[in-house]
Amino acid sequence: MTKKDLFDGLNYIDDQIIEEAQPTGESTGESAGYRDDIYVKNHETHPGGKEDKNRKKHKKFARAAKALATVAAVLVVAVLGTEVVRLNNRIDELETKTANVISQNNAQNNVYAGIKSGAKLGDYEAASDYGKLYDVVKKAEASIRDTAFGELLESADATGNMSDASSTNKQESKQESAANTEYSTTNVMTEGVDESDVVKTDGKYIYMVEDGQISITDISNGKPGEETLFRPDFEVPSDTVEELYISDGKMLIISNHAGDKDETICYSYDIADPTKPVLIGKARQDGFYNTSRKIGNTVYVFSDTYIKISDMNKNVALQEDNLEKWVPQVNGKVISYDCFYIGEYTYSGTVISSFDVDKPDKTIDAKCIMNNSGEVYVSGNAMYLYHSDWSASRELTKISKISFEDGVMKTGETTSVNGYLNDKFAINEQGGYLYVLPTSNTGSQPVNSLHVLDKDMNEVGVINEIARGESIYAARFVGKYVYFITYRQTDPLFVADISNPTAPKLLGELEVSGFSEYLHMWDDTHVLGIGYGDSQQSKIKLTMFDVSDPTKPVEVNQKLIDSSESWSNEFVYNYKAILADPEKNLIGFTANDYYLFSYDSENGFSLLEQQALTYKNTEGYRGIYKDNDFYVAGNGEIKHFKLAE
Repeated sequence: MTKKDLFDGLNYIDDQIIEEAQPTGESTGESAGYRDDIYVKNHETHPGGKEDKNRKKHKKFARAAKALATVAAVLVVAVLGTEVVRLNNRIDELETKTANVISQNNAQNNVYAGIKSGAKLGDYEAASDYGKLYDVVKKAEASIRDTAFGELLESADATGNMSDASSTNKQESKQESAANTEYSTTNVMTEGVDESDVVKTDGKYIYMVEDGQISITDISNGKPGEETLFRPDFEVPSDTVEELYISDGKMLIISNHAGDKDETICYSYDIADPTKPVLIGKARQDGFYNTSRKIGNTVYVFSDTYIKISDMNKNVALQEDNLEKWVPQVNGKVISYDCFYIGEYTYSGTVISSFDVDKPDKTIDAKCIMNNSGEVYVSGNAMYLYHSDWSASRELTKISKISFEDGVMKTGETTSVNGYLNDKFAINEQGGYLYVLPTSNTGSQPVNSLHVLDKDMNEVGVINEIARGESIYAARFVGKYVYFITYRQTDPLFVADISNPTAPKLLGELEVSGFSEYLHMWDDTHVLGIGYGDSQQSKIKLTMFDVSDPTKPVEVNQKLIDSSESWSNEFVYNYKAILADPEKNLIGFTANDYYLFSYDSENGFSLLEQQALTYKNTEGYRGIYKDNDFYVAGNGEIKHFKLAE
């Protein structure tokens, strides 16, 4: 299970939080932050079945659990809200005067102010002081006391999570073109926006995350050569390596630090000599690592955090010496109150910071959006934070836009669309417009829609009532068209024309067996689909669609691969695990073994190589090529073979 377990909007609530929320107000004395045992890797398996056999069902269960949690909280507020407000008002009357003086006098002494770029993020307002932040967190904590929600949490397993209730949406990408390069790159969402991964190459070395260290293997002469094992300068041995970047002679290692509080720490190294990395500096921020992006030398890091005030009263909490005990920090300084954006009562949110990889300890900007955490989509000039929102007693996706340039973030607008995003391919920005493909389950049957939002997040175009009874599983926006797959028992491929953002329209549809989990534009007239050939997920299916006539898409080729013995097909939920390179004519992924295919119109899909892997049923393998040498790297091993000339 990934860090997006259980309620998607109330991440990482552990037993201590529940204990502290009891009417007694007694504290357990445990340290702040997420418990070490709460984060369970995706690749952990369950006896008697495949890890990802019913991933979509898990998503739906997680959404239902989240809905239950939110509804429970809403009910409590509705029933007891008057008394809660009355009590809080009484406390405020006694504390506010003193607290405001303290806040005003001390706010500038030890805070990281960032770059104040606006007082609003749509309906999220920048906090006027730390007292406002305290109030929001206090009311959020109160809303879960003595509720069915609390009982639900207490019935969860020992990690504080419900078994198999992962709400992690599988992610999507666009393969960064390898044209004019001699080696492959990470499969990323947006061309020109790099993403971290567990395996990287610079064409001379392969850098691989391996048990809390980095394996650096020389491939300059083709075959894997000398290996260097490098362990980052961790502050505690239990710190973990999550992912890394390699570019321009620098290596950036992203780790999770579990101490008195959970932190995301980025270690920047000079690798002029890859066998002897030299530390440049560190960037750190509160919260558990969510994702990151790198554009040029600028890195944007997103972490999931929650604010815990426990039994601290307002007066105590707002004293200067106590701010660092509960206010999230970036590089050792608490974030300024006016860099917190509050739109709902919650104690969890997303910390965002930016820095230059050459000067990681010099934070460019920092923000914290109190949005119950969620997912992130990043274009070339804006980031979109989105999460499910049940505040209107129906499932909405709330989307907030933050523009950026050279690390400086400028808040924009927030909007909501009906339904949820089942696939991150379902959100895309192009031509100054944001396109969103949600699925709604609020009626008797699921139904889908396409929404077009302008730069101010106003809806300017929409298609409603798409494929009632089906759910969107995969999507791909390319130029003036969007291609998307829905699923029930068949696999309809839809094509929509978005050349006129104010008047999008459906053009055609094709039904075939199975369903695709991933779509990739292969050439101007063909779309590659990777998914399953049956509802039991016993066969992986490669599909090539001819979309030369967008009103009449055609399945021209397919290939079925037995996956009955495969417990972990990482490509289903992690686009970085897929190699899809039309120019090199390579399609690669792991399903127990590593499979590498080519494609041509006459012969269809041709198996080039099938490599047995030492570690079965695990994630983390990547296919990499350099010229005609191909490497399958992951979990501490590298397989090598030659591609045909």
